[in-house]
Amino acid sequence: MCIRKKPSILRFLQHRYRFRDTTRPINQEHIFSRFLVLSGHMASDKETAPKHVFVSHTNPVTGKTDWIVQDENYDYVQEIARSGYGDMLHDTDRNKKYYKAIRQAIKLLRDRNKEVKVLDIGTGTGLLSMMAAESGADTVTACEAFTPMAKCARKVLDANKFGNKVKLIPKRSTNVILDDMKERANLLVTELFDTELIGEGAISSYTDAHRRLMEEDCVAVPTTGIMYVQAVQSDLLRGWNSIQPIQLLDGVFVNPGSKFSHCSGAPSLHDLQVDELASKLRLLSAPVEVFRFDFSRRDALPKNEASHVEAVALQDGKIDAFVMWWDLIMDPQGEVTLSCAPCWVRGKEETIPWRDHWMQALYYPSKSVSVRKGSCFDVYSHHDEYSLWFETKPSINERPVCTDGVHIAFSRTRLGQINNKDRNQVYIDAIKEHVTSDSVCLVVSDGSLLPLMAAGLGAKQVFYIDMNRPCCRIIEEIIKQNGFEDKICILDKRPEDIIAQDFFNLKIDLVLAEPFSQAAHLPWEHLYFWYALNSLRSQLSPNVKILPANMTIKALGVEFRDLHKIRAPVGICEGFDISEFDKLIENSSESTDEEIEPQCLWEYPCQALTSPVPLAFLDFYQAVENTPKMHQTNELECCRQGTLNGVVFWTEFSFGGDRHLSSGIIDDDWQGEKVKWDMFSRQAVKLMRHGKPIGPGDRISISTQFVPEVGDFTFTVK
Repeated sequence: MCIRKKPSILRFLQHRYRFRDTTRPINQEHIFSRFLVLSGHMASDKETAPKHVFVSHTNPVTGKTDWIVQDENYDYVQEIARSGYGDMLHDTDRNKKYYKAIRQAIKLLRDRNKEVKVLDIGTGTGLLSMMAAESGADTVTACEAFTPMAKCARKVLDANKFGNKVKLIPKRSTNVILDDMKERANLLVTELFDTELIGEGAISSYTDAHRRLMEEDCVAVPTTGIMYVQAVQSDLLRGWNSIQPIQLLDGVFVNPGSKFSHCSGAPSLHDLQVDELASKLRLLSAPVEVFRFDFSRRDALPKNEASHVEAVALQDGKIDAFVMWWDLIMDPQGEVTLSCAPCWVRGKEETIPWRDHWMQALYYPSKSVSVRKGSCFDVYSHHDEYSLWFETKPSINERPVCTDGVHIAFSRTRLGQINNKDRNQVYIDAIKEHVTSDSVCLVVSDGSLLPLMAAGLGAKQVFYIDMNRPCCRIIEEIIKQNGFEDKICILDKRPEDIIAQDFFNLKIDLVLAEPFSQAAHLPWEHLYFWYALNSLRSQLSPNVKILPANMTIKALGVEFRDLHKIRAPVGICEGFDISEFDKLIENSSESTDEEIEPQCLWEYPCQALTSPVPLAFLDFYQAVENTPKMHQTNELECCRQGTLNGVVFWTEFSFGGDRHLSSGIIDDDWQGEKVKWDMFSRQAVKLMRHGKPIGPGDRISISTQFVPEVGDFTFTVK
């Protein structure tokens, strides 16, 4: 294996920025904004600082770095737009149970002949404080550290006539002093939880509040958090955690090696809507309680804790993962429980609330063990101040780390994509059709096994361009593991720097791409290979085959069951007017959010209201400069009655004949009760803040614009 390099610190930085798997380059913008201040190109004095700044942005399609103009407070505004407050406020089950628990806690304190003094930590919109005030609390103190949110809470309190009843302190609770409150509180009301329960700092916040701000015999809402895990087996989950072997021919495999099969994985959770996976999981145990957090006790909650419990196997199998969730006992009497349990744990008659702020999470043990029905097996659970991990074997109480680099380089979705058998079969069949023993191949994709597939299926020589260094390091090791060093040459250069000698003066017969770019977020942003190819057309043979040959972008109007709630206005919540918050979110979203956002739609059921329609077509045999600008309008025709609250966009890549890969619909029966989406891609979604009733015969207009020079697609829905 040869590696052709051209060292450059600038290129290194570009690789680093393209590697960042974020939806917006926030930190990058901070870096360049600070650079402008320090270098004297931007005033640092608050009175003279400009309202807009130039920030660097790496175009994921072309791979080039652009400078764009943004508001100097862009990060703060975006934080508001992307916050989960709206999602939580639409959680009726959560709101009602908080309200009921607060009423019961206040009654309990009244029965003890005590004055009710409430402290609300992280008040957000002020909803819980208003519930306490409305329920008869004598004093209510609320703290909120995020300044824009604190200002919003003040407006919400004033709009609901609670401005004089709730004292709002714009500080973190850990910075609040008794002088701010005048006296200790005896009712602690909080919502400091995330999917991991403790990931937002609940342990330190509760410990500090009890030590400095609360009376000894205080009451807390919620009172207790109980955490459960359940062992499961699933081929799908296994594919999300490690690179699996790929069969090319009888007895011929791409083998990643044991190093990439037994890693503990990243210490971060894999949070998703587990209910949508119910049919793909084999339950190997009943739920078992692993941790219990008492939020009302004065003793400090443990920052580091381990537990060991035995579970009984319900059937034979192999433990691939643990599903984790938690319940909250909301009131001191234990009568009100808020549960995040998956659907199969709940009673058949129970209404299952939808939540996107508190989901279930998957945790992958470092060692998968086999179990026999009726036998006992061990579950070892650990947590530090912010995170959790679970094992099947005894281990030291330290957070697991990724030892093979895979979980650092690849997201869970990308790992699942690499392991997807249907997707890989499309590649294998296309390569078989075109590769001979004389074939010279070029692969352009980030972290791809296509070079190994081409080599394993008989190509004479394979050249590989991967601009993402962490991904490329993984592929290098797998190439060595499979003994393809002499067949595969990694070109560690940008395409425009590659010359004929880098290709050993050979002409390329076959160009392959998945396509996949680590920097891409929307489906059509995986076009970097086309722009890379544009710099290399002189190195292609006259009869070169390019796979994929073309791309089609399609759209579909849908009615989401729940996903639209993350952008929908709240209005009235439990009798309180939250419209000031709606205004803040809408204004912030208009300032920072793109019209279209990436989502993994297999997690969010929806029904098609229109037929799918192609919006744009690109021929990859055509050079970028010969591709005309696009400005056209298409219409989606409604085929059933419903409320239009979203339009979904996706791509389909053609690999010849009837072989194609869709990042969107994967079943021709899109007219069913539930559209089936590709689980290993993110679709693009235009969510509508206000749903629109439509029926058969109605039409939705979509304007499509494309500027080939910058790789920029724009869609406008009317």
